[in-house]
Amino acid sequence: MAWTEVVGGGRAGRAKKRVLKDGRNTIRILELSPKWNEREWCRRAHIGYVLSGALRLQFESTSERLEIKKGQGFAIPKRYAHKASCKSLTRLFIVG
Repeated sequence: MAWTEVVGGGRAGRAKKRVLKDGRNTIRILELSPKWNEREWCRRAHIGYVLSGALRLQFESTSERLEIKKGQGFAIPKRYAHKASCKSLTRLFIVG
């Protein structure tokens, strides 16, 4: 299957995705520009790995933020609504 490239924007910054779908699964290489800040709460589950930069996550149920740095993985269950942001160019590998 070929990769599909998608470009989108947040409140600040841009996201560029390379997506591979097989009907059941979605695999993405996601590049977030500096100052990326998601507009809406995401309610999907994700499993991922930070390839470069650092991803900050905020959860709807708490005011705490979690920072995931280069070389670290993460798993977000479906029941945890979240928003992502970053301060520098950040690249992620995400399933889901």
